[in-house]
Amino acid sequence: MSSYQLLNIEPYTPNIGATILDVDLAHIGDEGLRSELRQALAQYQVLFFRKQTLTPEQQIEVAKIFGDPDKAKAFFPRLENYKVVEVIETKPAGHRYGVDQWHVDISFSANPPTGTVLYSQVIPPAGGDTLWGSSTAVFESLPKSLQLYLEELEAVHSFEHSGWPGYFDQLENGDELYRKARADHLPVVHPVVRTHPVTGKKLIYVNPNFTDRIKGLSRQQSDALLSFLFAQFQRPEFQARLRWEKNTVAIWDNRATVHYATNDYDSQHRLLHRVTFGENQAF
Repeated sequence: MSSYQLLNIEPYTPNIGATILDVDLAHIGDEGLRSELRQALAQYQVLFFRKQTLTPEQQIEVAKIFGDPDKAKAFFPRLENYKVVEVIETKPAGHRYGVDQWHVDISFSANPPTGTVLYSQVIPPAGGDTLWGSSTAVFESLPKSLQLYLEELEAVHSFEHSGWPGYFDQLENGDELYRKARADHLPVVHPVVRTHPVTGKKLIYVNPNFTDRIKGLSRQQSDALLSFLFAQFQRPEFQARLRWEKNTVAIWDNRATVHYATNDYDSQHRLLHRVTFGENQAF
């Protein structure tokens, strides 16, 4: 997976991430280039592109390189006239989204998105970094006996376990919208260990934001095991931390990573456009 003819790739850390140099994402019609971008995403798990200028149509086209942009979405507002473009915005004295903990996007869905294209519009002078952790590196770091044990387990992922219920409190008709969201997103069960369909690597598939419990264990046992697994993502050697600049694009594999949006920029304005992409079956 290391042979690239068209991409200039600079690894970001030894375990996760790469900066792609000299690529204008507004012009990615060449199928050879698109194929290498797919290859790079599978290999590096998160890709960074600086100094990009994209229209909403072009951002959607970038997402189409990797999957269908009209798949699972969260509850963010949508960009006017573009139903697949989510607007992630924090304004002074406005609502702040509860994404400052490790999570896999929309894992409370039976078929979560396979990845995301995030494009920065307004960035604070300092703060608001995003971190990604490699779920494959975490799995590979565990003792073989623990790997085998985890492969037999399943975990419950729940919309209500997340920070989203509090979000609805800020909205007009929030109670009604919350009841509908809860009815539309009943708890789902995913294996604790999954196999990536492209790389064939095994990965840990739990996250603090949406994973409620492990089936078949007592609450005490489940909490202890989940706390141990969550703590592995805290290890810096498994992480890539991006300091955003205006017109930066980050593309990540939502199956092989967890991520964390740092909430340290006080009342500064921060605005990003997000397009998730997926397949008919993520795994």
